[in-house]
Amino acid sequence: MHVYFRHRLLAGFEVERFVRLTAPAGRFDFLVKLAIALLICGLMNHVRHIFVYGLSGQKTYWENLSDATFTALPMCTFALLLIGHLNALQKRLYLQATRDALTDLPNRRWFMDKTPERISPTQAIMIIDVDRFKDINDTFGHDIGDLCLRQMALHLHTSLEQGDVLARIGGEEFAAFLGQADDAKLQRIATRMSEGMAFDTGQGSIQRVTASVGIARTDRPIVRHDALRLADKAVYQAKSAGRACYRICLAGHRNETQQVVPAALSITSLS
Repeated sequence: MHVYFRHRLLAGFEVERFVRLTAPAGRFDFLVKLAIALLICGLMNHVRHIFVYGLSGQKTYWENLSDATFTALPMCTFALLLIGHLNALQKRLYLQATRDALTDLPNRRWFMDKTPERISPTQAIMIIDVDRFKDINDTFGHDIGDLCLRQMALHLHTSLEQGDVLARIGGEEFAAFLGQADDAKLQRIATRMSEGMAFDTGQGSIQRVTASVGIARTDRPIVRHDALRLADKAVYQAKSAGRACYRICLAGHRNETQQVVPAALSITSLS
């Protein structure tokens, strides 16, 4: 009796798994797909019957549908299962291709796929570079360096607000897209990111790991490539300013100028 119920339970799990694979929208979606497939098979069998036997001795459509069901049902089931597996495989492959294995963040490809081609004045792109990461690797080893990157990724992610996205775009470099970014929000997020985190190396020392943050802003729509270039320029300015800080590059209509602001916020205006 226990074996019987166990097999019934396992069969139920397999049916549910099959339905999820073939029709992610649910059971109703699965039944609709199956019904449409059977109706098409019945129509094809009806046309075949007319072609083979002519109009004399013709069966009705519903008789042909009944005949076709016994042969079409396994084929339809297999086709739906195959389609479901292909869809699931496609999603897994895309996830693998767009996910950073170390930090479990999206990678550069995902960032370029999902962020808009044009950045508006209400949006911003940030590039975050972990300060002195090479020293951490050289001093404590690559395993500790990997752990540092994972914890830094978590710190950066929690520094963002709802609707913002973060990706690791290479090495110790991350990128963020802010869909709504006023000056106060930018200062709040960039300050949290640049201040960094306390990192326990597991070797008897706690290191302060900071970041240099570059931000691209614009007073007119610009293409994403230019925004990334501006953010990258701002990162180098933050590095030159001593690290553990942030800088903003502003794309404007004026000719290229530099304005030095003796505060946490430094702005470079570029045409």
